[in-house]
Amino acid sequence: MSKKSEQTLPKKDPSTNNETVDLGFSMRMDENQPDPQIPVDLFAIRPDTKGPKSIGVLLIFGALVLFFQAYGDVGLHLSEDLSNEEVELILEVPNSQGDGSTELTVEQYQTFHDAARDSGGYALRGFGLVVASLLLFIGGIMLLFLNGLGAKLSLAGAVIGLVTGITGSLLVKGAADTHLVGVLLFTYEVYSYLCGVCMIMCAGMAALPLINARARMALYPENRVVLEQE
Repeated sequence: MSKKSEQTLPKKDPSTNNETVDLGFSMRMDENQPDPQIPVDLFAIRPDTKGPKSIGVLLIFGALVLFFQAYGDVGLHLSEDLSNEEVELILEVPNSQGDGSTELTVEQYQTFHDAARDSGGYALRGFGLVVASLLLFIGGIMLLFLNGLGAKLSLAGAVIGLVTGITGSLLVKGAADTHLVGVLLFTYEVYSYLCGVCMIMCAGMAALPLINARARMALYPENRVVLEQE
């Protein structure tokens, strides 16, 4: 007996008279198939907890530096007369850098010291920096615990230190312009600019957690934005 081999011929489409190939499977769309879902946290902003803490540590160190400067200014304001040894120690370096024609005497520096005290420059800068350093210190500690109020207190302290520091430095510089000459006069002028730059840096660091979105989310988690899908 002989076996006949069977072959499957391609099917023909009677309408087009073209041959169609049977691939052996078919694709069907299920009407009950759910629509693709976008992950809820795809565009979510994660809170940054390290940034505010780092800013808090820097503000604490800055507050300590300002406190020592404030302590010196308050001491100068409360000192009616400086001792000759203190004045000679202050004038030793400036007098050694000149050519001898602009050397300052103890009496001249005492006159400048009295004028600076009478202008209120030492008092304004000293007590203003005390308040600023306290606010920066407290605000820095609160930022370590991710308390949003700490950033606001630090910013307020930096603004107070900026205003009182620059104003007090300008008053002291005015007394220096009248009674001092030479290198020491230039020193007080540079100090007024340096005080302004330091306080602007403190204000910028204090405002950074309030500006940055991730840091603000860490300080105020109740204001978190959630993406809702229908």
